[in-house]
Formats: sequence, structure tokens, C-alpha cells
Amino acid sequence: MYAVIDVETTGGSPSSDRVVEIAVIVFDGDKIIDSYETLLNPGRAIDPYVTKLTGITQEMVQSAPTFQQVHQRILELTNENIFVAHNVKFDFGMLRQEFRRLGIDFNRRQIDTVNLARKALPGFESYSLGNICDSLGIDITNRHRAYGDAEATVRLFSMILSKPAAARYIEIELNHGIDMDLLPPYLSKAEIEKLPEDAGVFYYKDEVGKVLYLDSSKNIRKKVISEFSKPADSAEMKRMFELVRNIDYELSGNELIAKLLAYRETKLHLPEFNKKPRIQVFTHGIFIDVDEAGFNQLKIHPLDWQNGTLMMRFVSKAIANKVLGKIIKDNSLHTWFAVRSKMKEKGIDAKSQKNFNSNIERAIKKHLYKHFSFFVIGTGIHPDEHSVIWIENNIYKGFGYFNPELTEATPANLKEIIKHDEDDMESQKIIRGHLRKLKNSKIITY
Repeated sequence: MYAVIDVETTGGSPSSDRVVEIAVIVFDGDKIIDSYETLLNPGRAIDPYVTKLTGITQEMVQSAPTFQQVHQRILELTNENIFVAHNVKFDFGMLRQEFRRLGIDFNRRQIDTVNLARKALPGFESYSLGNICDSLGIDITNRHRAYGDAEATVRLFSMILSKPAAARYIEIELNHGIDMDLLPPYLSKAEIEKLPEDAGVFYYKDEVGKVLYLDSSKNIRKKVISEFSKPADSAEMKRMFELVRNIDYELSGNELIAKLLAYRETKLHLPEFNKKPRIQVFTHGIFIDVDEAGFNQLKIHPLDWQNGTLMMRFVSKAIANKVLGKIIKDNSLHTWFAVRSKMKEKGIDAKSQKNFNSNIERAIKKHLYKHFSFFVIGTGIHPDEHSVIWIENNIYKGFGYFNPELTEATPANLKEIIKHDEDDMESQKIIRGHLRKLKNSKIITY
């Protein structure tokens, strides 16, 4: 038996928004057995966008019951039934949070008709409820209202159930997306069910605990399930599938540290089925030297050069030359070089020289990172902690974790909690990519 559900809410956040309308249709796979719908007083303002979309106003819910007043009816309608919704993660998440506020742990087996439709009814451009129903000729009598959308979901679900492979697709959905037929032969479903839906690194291990393969993800369980959702169609994959016996993991708190940790672990374990990391030894660097007239100049030297300030490191002189050429071009430094030449000929102005030197420093510093020495603060593994990544003089130092209530986020304190890691071009690439992707990352400079 299925409980097909749709909710309308004050907004999109389960932690702060509330349900303003709910519809539950009990469906046995052939006909509707029972149904229930009601507006709810959320005890807070409805987002104007939601009102525009649904037509539900503050006045309409003013005299409606609260969730607490109707929760028993919802428990009865969903008891021992499979919770079905279109994008079930949202509807279930909103309801579960409502029950949590009442001290009730609401758990139901779930089916997402979005996932089912993609498998049973392939080939459509969009699987949003409105678009897929329109494509299939399913009329939605009251779009963006709980009962209208729930009724349309019942009709879509009924169409899916009529397909020959429906039972198999439903079994996969109820197994958290795990297709038992595609799992490695000696790996149990329990090994995947134990995995967290959090950021970190996961390890495929053989019978003696040797790491065969590892990778990072912001959602470990989701990534592993996706990797085992397709057949092992290469000789290498078939061999790994034969060897893997269990899956281990290490949480990181966020995706950036997961990637850095995975890279470090790959270098440490050299797993058979991972791409081997290149051994990178820095040999040359771009230095800022000061000439006899007091002007900054960018020079490439071996790393043991003693007469300048090291700004960037490279694995070869050729790469250093290439990067220096790009820095000069991107920052139009040839123009400044011309200014320097004229000043040397006609007389050096202290203010102009200072501007020149500052511009040279800015040009090279912003190529690798926006700041020269800084910390990146992110989410930690536990709710009451933060993560920190340390970059000093453009060199990645490592990462660590701290409790902001116990440790003030000063440079001196943060340096103490860092677990050292190696800096190389791949680490730089990972960090730069993250900072470009998440421009609002919290940065502490010094």
C-alpha cells in the first residue's frame, strides 16, 4: 500500500520553513482507498513567491489547524504504507521536520516518482511534475496545490506501475537506489547502507583490508551507489568488483577537505585501481628581486636562490617561464616596465616607484590565490566545529578542525591546530578550483 503525498510550504528550508498544506492519498496500486487534505496554520509568514505560485495567502491559513492538531491523522494514513512523492526528499524532509518539532521520529520507506519515471519512462527532456504530466497527457486540475499535485502523482505512479519492469525499479528505490544485481558479488547491501550521506573519502578494500580504490564526495553514500548503478563493463572494473569485500570511509566535513584528503591518501596507499599521482618535485620558482635602483623585478631561479623573495614554485623552469609570461600579459606589466625605464632615465619619483613595486606584487600574488597568506574556514565534521585550511606565502600548509566556542579564530591559534600536508601543483589546483567555485568562502588573511 502507498501513501502518495504532496505538501506546500512557506519556503524551501526544512529547518526554518513550515508546511501550509498537505494532501495524502492512500493508493493500493489500482485504486484510491482513502484521502485527506487540509490547509495548515504555519505560525509564520508565507513567502510572497509561494503565495504567487500556489495562491495560498496568510488569510487562508489564519483559521486552519496547526500541524500538531492533524499529525495523528497523518501518522494513521502513512502507517505501514510506502511514502510516495514527486521529489520525495523535499516532501518527506519537510514532514519529518514537522514531526521532529513534536518530538516524534517519523520514518517511512520512500519512493521518488522522479527517479521511477526516469527509469520506467525514459526519453523525456524534463521530469518535473508539470512537464512529465503534460508530456504524458495527465491533466493536473489544481497545479501547485497539495491535492492537485498528489492526484497527478497518483496517475503518474499508476502509469509507471503498468510497465513490465516496475517491480524491479521499485525494489531498487526501496533499497536506497541500490541495484542488488549490479553490486560486486562479495559486497553486501549492508556495506552500502552503513555509509553516511556526508562529505568525506571512501575506500574499497579487499579481504585483507588493502585499499583497492578510493575517492572523495560531498555525499559518500550517493557517490558509491552511483558507481555501482552500472555494470562492470571493463576488465579492470570486473577485477575490482571481484576483489572488493568492504567499504570504509573517513568524514571530512566539507567537499574541499574531502578532495585534499583523497589526494593525500592516494599518494599514501597508491591503490591499484586509482590513477597513479604524478611525483612532483619543485625545482624552480618565481622570485621578486630588487634591482640596484630599488625596483621590484620578477625573476626565475632555482629554489635555493638566496637573493630574493620566493613567490611561486614550479616543477620545471619551462613551466615557470610559461606562467611568468601569462602573469606579464594578463596584468599588462610591459606598460609598467616602460614606466620603470623612463623613470630610470629621467629620475626616480618615490611615489611612482612605490606604485610600480606594489603593482608587481599584486600581479604575482593574485595569479595563484587572491591573498598571499590566509585561512579558509569551512564546515567541520561535527555540528559544533569548523574546518580550516592554511595557505602561507602561497604555499598550502595543511588542514585541521576547531571548536569556535573554545578556540578563537586568530592566525596564531589556527596555525596550532593544522595537520601538516604537502603542497604541490595538484593541491594548489584543488584549492584554487574550490575558491573559484565558492566565491563566498570565509577567508581570514594575515
